[in-house]
Amino acid sequence: MGSTIEEVMRRRQKEAADAYEAMWANGAGSHHPDYDPEVPPGPRVVKADRATEELYGAIVRNDLHAVYDKIDAGADVNFVFGPAYSCPEGYTPLMVAAHRGRLEAARALLRAGADPNYVNYGGDSVLFWAIDGGPALIKLLLDYGADADAVTPRGWTALSYAKAKGKYGAVEDKGIYPEDVLLYYGAKVYGEGPPALGTRSPRHSYNPADPSFLRERGSYQNPFAEP
Repeated sequence: MGSTIEEVMRRRQKEAADAYEAMWANGAGSHHPDYDPEVPPGPRVVKADRATEELYGAIVRNDLHAVYDKIDAGADVNFVFGPAYSCPEGYTPLMVAAHRGRLEAARALLRAGADPNYVNYGGDSVLFWAIDGGPALIKLLLDYGADADAVTPRGWTALSYAKAKGKYGAVEDKGIYPEDVLLYYGAKVYGEGPPALGTRSPRHSYNPADPSFLRERGSYQNPFAEP
């Protein structure tokens, strides 16, 4: 007699759960795709606990329920994924959320005590990573105490980094310069780099207080909902 649908599903679920558990291997393995167990020991070669690795995965998937669940389970919201995770410069869960535009995940992390002013080993601040996430991420970090005018060890600021970045790319806020977003919210200090390649148009591209402000310039005209 053949298996019922319920039995097949239970078997598949168990196989998936067993495979997931095998990935962790009682701590010898990892749930992070970039974990490298062959990295030589060093002062920054640190492996995260399981909840923290799973927090990373939840942010990437944009699974907000899992983000809160892993925070409640004790995940370290300020853990630095460094050389053990194939990134000598290092990054935090908040940097992951900021870079990927995970607004609500970033909010959850900040509420749990994530540092909005962290600067990694390469001299990049969380605010730099938020430039890829869009205007709402920049404003969120500033609301939670990110210093818009902080100067990194290599002399960069958010404004100079944004100036070099140009327009947004990944989040498709076409025509909006992150430099203008920072200026709108009060940033004033330009650092020494990185070098800006080329020049931009002189117009202000971001002013949600202006009733005529539209997110998409010369495209389908959707009003920008300020967070």
